[in-house]
Amino acid sequence: MSERIREKEAATSVIYLRHGKTDFPDERFYSRKDDPHLSLEGKGQAERLGRWIKGSGIPFLYSSPLNRTMETAAFISEGLNIKITPKAGLEERAMGQWEGLTPAEVKEQFPDQFRNWKENLLGYSPPGGESWKEFAARIVRTVEQIKGEHLFQRIAVVTHVGPIRVLVSKAMEMAEDNHKRIILGYASATRIDYTSKWGNLCYLGVIPFEQQP
Repeated sequence: MSERIREKEAATSVIYLRHGKTDFPDERFYSRKDDPHLSLEGKGQAERLGRWIKGSGIPFLYSSPLNRTMETAAFISEGLNIKITPKAGLEERAMGQWEGLTPAEVKEQFPDQFRNWKENLLGYSPPGGESWKEFAARIVRTVEQIKGEHLFQRIAVVTHVGPIRVLVSKAMEMAEDNHKRIILGYASATRIDYTSKWGNLCYLGVIPFEQQP
């Protein structure tokens, strides 16, 4: 009788869904004060996500409470026929004084801050904002809370590109400064199955209808 090389472990399966596109300029740090809505294109992307995930039977849906994520989650909610649970802690990194500015504008207006940031990309906190390390710790802590409430079940989480990069890099035990090398399109899906030992990356940055939920 042959022996199985690896027994399949029970896992908590989380599908992370990036929000659809907004009209906020890509080169600027997102602003929580402005809290942009989905663009017309972004609504189409979110609607496509909702059709893709429909019928998959995922029973729990969480979302960052910002406009663009909640609007995306509304289409997911319709597809899954379940309610949205807004979850503080899933928001994009807070950039404080820099929000709404481009890196070039930060360099011009706050040259000392810009230099300190470039010298310590992971540890520097913009005034009123978070360092990458603080941001990553918040995201991991929030997802651990969600997973703890739904152990060994399936969960959908609508969030932003930064949090998904954090979660993939942590699950894969990547070097922290490599997180920006993870490229994720708008309204894409990434799935991580968490066992008691580690996270397994099942798919990354899938655009709907190329792979099943």
